[in-house]
Amino acid sequence: MQIARRLTLFMLLVGGVDSPAVAQGPWSVFVAGGAAGFGGTSSPTAPVDAVAQYKPGATTRFHLGAARAFGRVSVAIDAAYAKAALEGSADGYRVAFSPGFTLYDVRLLANYELARMGTGTTLLIGLGPMLQVWSGDAIVGTQTRLGAATALTLNVPISRRFGLFTTGSLGVAGSAFDQETLDLAGGFEPVATWTRELAVGIRYGW
Repeated sequence: MQIARRLTLFMLLVGGVDSPAVAQGPWSVFVAGGAAGFGGTSSPTAPVDAVAQYKPGATTRFHLGAARAFGRVSVAIDAAYAKAALEGSADGYRVAFSPGFTLYDVRLLANYELARMGTGTTLLIGLGPMLQVWSGDAIVGTQTRLGAATALTLNVPISRRFGLFTTGSLGVAGSAFDQETLDLAGGFEPVATWTRELAVGIRYGW
């Protein structure tokens, strides 16, 4: 997470420097990596003395995607992959059990350009549907969940074809658990899983 924050700060500084480099063309492809955390996922059905919550632990996600711009509006498809531990928490303490989860996350975002600097740096806000597929030792079978995601993205061109970007995103979907899995732990029910992430990446446009 510290690395992602430092790169984001660097890009904010670079974005304010006068430069003739402006990314060209409406099409682009990108790769990225990010620090992701999760919330919700399970909730106790009665007061408990031991573990109060089970959820995926913080992890690193890897992204591959493509985008098409139509003026100030653009559409992007973003596919991400991650492995996460099963995390149990109670009274401020956390215990992680690994391996736990494998997550495939696909998002289709409609983006709108909020601001543009003379250097070609742009700030976008995005919103769209999200599909998450969970599997692994922490759950029974494979769980497929639909949800929604939003993102705020800063694009900084570094040459006529390449640019750097940083994205802060938030998504919500059905629980990574089903009731059958939580019945094995006893005293829990599934609730929505929240996914938050700060990612940095590189984009190629034409």
